[in-house]
Formats: sequence, structure tokens, C-alpha cells
Amino acid sequence: MSRLSHAWAEANLQARITAHVHAWDKARQAGQPLAAGTFPFVTLSRAFGCEALPLALRLSEVLNERCRPFFTWVAYDQQLLDKVAREMNLQRGVVEAIDGRRRSEMAEIFDAILSRPVDDSLMFRKLAEVIRSLAIHGHAILVGRGSHLITQDLKTGLHVRLDAPREWRIRHVAGKRGVSYGEAEVLVREADREREQFLRTFFVHDPVHPFHHDLVIDNSRFNLDQVVEIIFTALGVRFGETLVGA
Repeated sequence: MSRLSHAWAEANLQARITAHVHAWDKARQAGQPLAAGTFPFVTLSRAFGCEALPLALRLSEVLNERCRPFFTWVAYDQQLLDKVAREMNLQRGVVEAIDGRRRSEMAEIFDAILSRPVDDSLMFRKLAEVIRSLAIHGHAILVGRGSHLITQDLKTGLHVRLDAPREWRIRHVAGKRGVSYGEAEVLVREADREREQFLRTFFVHDPVHPFHHDLVIDNSRFNLDQVVEIIFTALGVRFGETLVGA
């Protein structure tokens, strides 16, 4: 996302969150058969250098154009998720729209999967609450921040991992950022290290039940439009008619 488009996204975040909360309330009041917990969502994790954010934005456009949903699909990257978690009015609007039973279940799950005695653990728990609440309501494409782990038990999610050989990722970063191969190699190495450290810091690792994504797609073999079509097809296979007009 360019600086300009990301600034637009941040400026419109309040309006989008408010629109989503109103849509959830409207559906609940109208007795819609598809209640919270039945609308699909997508998580996108990626190796550094892959095109997760452009993919999320394009996928949301395709889903809204083709499916005409009851309320729109929205892509949330790491910065936007962090912003929702930091701003209390946004965070409260998302989380409190979840019923008490689901909030209680959320607390139990987080006690099991999140590490507590670390710096920033309270702030990350707020972020996790936002991510899971958005997933429960559905029509959210959640990029990074361990969203696949935070939502792993929910039945309405499609969890996608975007990967590519390290050499391809280095060259892609060099081209996108206008830096040398050596500089891009350092960026990739540091980003991979930071991601691994992030997961080790905030999540309890379960070696008995490791997480497996629904789809792992090689970004070096498929371009952005092709990856969108793969994910769209998988959503259709998984969720069928609930994807259209839901």
C-alpha cells in the first residue's frame, strides 16, 4: 500500500468500523439467519517480501464486486489492526459487539495460547481481542499479527500462507524498495528473525498440535491476480452459497 492509500485507509477507518458495527446490529435486530460466527473471514500470513497487503486489498475488491455481500469485506493490515487496538472507542465498538458468551470463550482461549509474563502482553491481548472479534463477525481479511493463531479454532476462517524462495523474496524487495541486493538481503534476514521472535514472544508454542494453513501459495509461481483467483475459488468451495449475498 502506498503512503497515500494507507493514509486514506486510516482516515476512513472510523467510518468503516462504525459501518461494520451498525451492519452487525442491523442483522441481529432483523433476525438474520447468518448470525455472528457464520460469516467467513480470511487470514493472510506471509514471508517477508511477498505481496500480502496488495493481495488483501485486491481480494476484498473481488469479493465485494462478485458476491454483493450484506456488509462489505474489509482488509486489515498490521498498522490498521494496531490502530483499532490502540484507540479505545474503536476497540470497544468491535469487541463489545460480540455477545458475552463469545467474549468469555475468547478469554479462555487466550489464556491457553497467549504468553502473559512478557512486555506489552496486555496491549497484545487487546489486539488479539480485536482480531478475533473481527473474524467472528466475518468479512474481514486479516493480515499478519498472528491472526491465523488467534482464530485457529473458528470454523468460518480460511487461513492462507503466502511464501516464496528466499532468493525471490530478496530480489522482489530490492526491486520494490529500490535498494541493492545486499541491502535487501539484510532486510529479509532481519524481518524473518523479527517475525520468529514475535511468535515466540506472544504465543505459547504447541509442538504436539502445530498449526497448518489451509492454503500455502508460492508467490514466485503465481502473480497477484492468480493468487486472488485461487483464494476466491477455495472460499467458494469451503463456504458455497453463504459467500454470495451474505
